[in-house]
Parts: sequence; C-alpha cells; structure tokens
Amino acid sequence: MTLSLRMARFIATVLFIGLAFALPVDRAVANSKYASIVVDARTGQVLRQRNADKRLYPASLTKMMTLYLAFEAIDRGIYTMESLLTVSRVASNEPASKLGLKRGSTISMRDALQACATKSANDAATVLAEALGNSKAEFARMMTAKARQLGMRNTQFKNPHGLTARGQYSTARDMAILGRRIFSDFPEQYGMFERKRFKYGGRNYRATNKLLGKYAGADGIKTGYTRASGYNLVASAERDGNRIIGVVFGGKSGASRNRHMRKILDEGFVKLPKRIAVPVYSGTLEATPLPRGKPSKMETLEPASVLMAAASPSVDAAAQPAAVVAMRTQSDPWVVANGLRALQRIIAPPAEAVDLTLQGDWAVQIGAYRKLKQAEDILERAKALRSPQLMRAAPVVTKRVSNGRPIYRARFLGLGKGQAENACRSLSRRGIACFAIKSSG
Repeated sequence: MTLSLRMARFIATVLFIGLAFALPVDRAVANSKYASIVVDARTGQVLRQRNADKRLYPASLTKMMTLYLAFEAIDRGIYTMESLLTVSRVASNEPASKLGLKRGSTISMRDALQACATKSANDAATVLAEALGNSKAEFARMMTAKARQLGMRNTQFKNPHGLTARGQYSTARDMAILGRRIFSDFPEQYGMFERKRFKYGGRNYRATNKLLGKYAGADGIKTGYTRASGYNLVASAERDGNRIIGVVFGGKSGASRNRHMRKILDEGFVKLPKRIAVPVYSGTLEATPLPRGKPSKMETLEPASVLMAAASPSVDAAAQPAAVVAMRTQSDPWVVANGLRALQRIIAPPAEAVDLTLQGDWAVQIGAYRKLKQAEDILERAKALRSPQLMRAAPVVTKRVSNGRPIYRARFLGLGKGQAENACRSLSRRGIACFAIKSSG
C-alpha cells in the first residue's frame, strides 16, 4: 500500500470520527419503536411530542383500559370492591407477569385491580376481562369501543393484558388521553397507581413503576414491556397544583426509559402556561345585585361548602351538594365579592331559572378533581363553547369525600338521557372528554 493511500484512509477515518461527534444522533428519535408526548392533565394541551400518532404495541399499558372499564363497572354498581371473581383455566394459564392464580379459585375485585396496577399481573387482567365481558375477545371489543368513545382514534385492543397480538396497537397521544381520563373520571380509585407495594397470598410485590418515590410529584400510572414494544411508560406527576402526564414508547431498557421520562416531564413542567389565580372577597356580602365598590380584603377561593353557606335558601336544593357554577371571570371578580344575587347564580342557578326535575335526571360529567378550581376551570371551558344541548342545563361542581379527601365533580345537570348523550358527543368532538351519567350517580 502506497504512502499516499494510507494517508488518504487515515484522513477519511479522522473525518468520519469528527462528523460522528459533530452530528450526534438522537437515539430516541432514531429508534423505530420510539414515541412520546407530554400533556397538561387539566387542559390536554400538548407540551411536547415526538411521533405521538405512530401506531405501536402498547404492551401492559393496555391494562389501563382494563382498569378503566372495571372502575366504570364499580361506579355503576355492577360490582363492588369486595366482589369475588372466579379464576378460569384461561386466566390461570396466562404467562408471566402473573400472581399464579389457580383455576377455580376466587380473587376479590380489589385485589385483581391492585394486581394489575402494581404487579401488572396478566392472570388478574384476564379475570377482570372474563368477569366484565364473558371472554377475552368480547372484552377486547368493549375496550376498543370505549377507546373510540374517549377519543382514542388510533387504538385497537385484542386482549386485556397487552401481550403482543396481531392488530393490537395504540399511540402515545391515545395513551395520554386514557391517562387523563383515568385520573379525572375515577379519582377515588386513582390511588391504586400510587402504591409502591402490593401484598397478596403471603407475598409482597413491588410496583413496576420505579418513578414512584424517585421523581418529585410522581404518583402513577403504568409501565409496559414486551420484546416487540420495548419499554413503555405512562407517568403522571403533580407539582404546585399543576399535573402533567407523560408517555414514552419503545425504551431500550427500563432505566433509560425512566431517565428519558424524567427529562420530558421536567421539560413539561417548564412549558406549563402560567396561571393567574382569581381573587375572591372574603368579607361580608351585601344584599345588592350589583357591586357597590371594590372590596378591600382579597384572598383565594374558599371551599365550595363555605360558599354554599353564604347562599340564599332559595337556591334549588337539588343543586346544593357543594354546587358551584363556574361563571367567575378574572375581569369581573367583584360580582362575586359584592353581589348576593349574582353570587347565587355563580353558586347554583335559582330554582326558577332551571327546573332540574322537569328537565331530566341525567347529567354530563366532564371531570372529577381533587381541587375545586380545577373543576371550576373545566366548567368555564365547557360553558364557553356555548353548546346548544347544554343551554338549559345547570353547570355545577358537586363535592364528595373519599378516604378523607374531597373530590370535586364537574357536571351539567338536569338533562334527559338522550340530551346528555348528544351533549357529550358534541363536547367530545370539540376536545372536552365526558360521559353521560344518572344525576344520582
């Protein structure tokens, strides 16, 4: 080999190495299985996304929908947490990860749910599927139908646990939608995703989600892995009253996936829009329909129960359980501060304005939140759409206490069943997820 040829090869090698360092490849983007998204859990605003609509294998993220349908069955009274579910041959034969349930034995609904959320047990997921849908195939059809109802347009399920199956796929965007709905629709059950350990049959199982306790504010939701999917994760975290949801598909390892999730969640919190709290007057309310002057003492919004105590007894009793109609605006907070009649309309419509009994006993629920302001804000957003189906409905926030913690449910009350279903379809098309429900539910 001549000196000039060796020199040429040496120069080419140096240039190649230099280019490799000068133009680093984004390994996540180069990974064909990779996708991610970060959204504001309150509004659904996308804060960051990569390949968010690419159809990929969801792996055990699939169990999020299995749990959603089970929570829905409990909410409707079909099952309770203590209901005993029978283990079939099909369920007992599911491959790991599993509890090792025996054919013919029973497991409580509570344990089956927790096993799916914490251990990601495939046998428990199949037990739930057969209880709710009679068979895995029928339940998968139910899962896909619910996905469409929730606005998950690029998802199709073929089984309840996420083991790789032809025709089963989802996207990062769709899983973010599902994560938001689990949190907003079933806050009573959401705590299952926060548990780091689960004990069953004398054994202790550690949560597969290693962000719990290791990333500030992380409290869920679900991991997933198969060889075809790579390492997946839907994570939710809350800081200073702000909640975001991140989704990662296709991690090369559990550790690298978790590092990447931390990175994109950090970016999401930085990109969250700044929110200005609306001040509310805490002084004595005067019986005047319009404000007389600017109040001198301001503070943050009181709980719904305090506001209701200030309301006139003329407020319709059917709307009184901690009802607050979200009509406050930053530009006109003094109506809240100084006008009792205006305040009555803000808390709940007068009986003569909305007759809930005559209109119907169905409602449209657009979310359930742990903070009053979150529920009020989503009602404001829905009201601003001026949906004709909701013009005569009463927008209220109802308060209930679960496990010692308040839950605020944002609803439009006083509709017939058909009205509620049509209104919900209209809202869903315009970006607000919801479902129709009996007002007493």
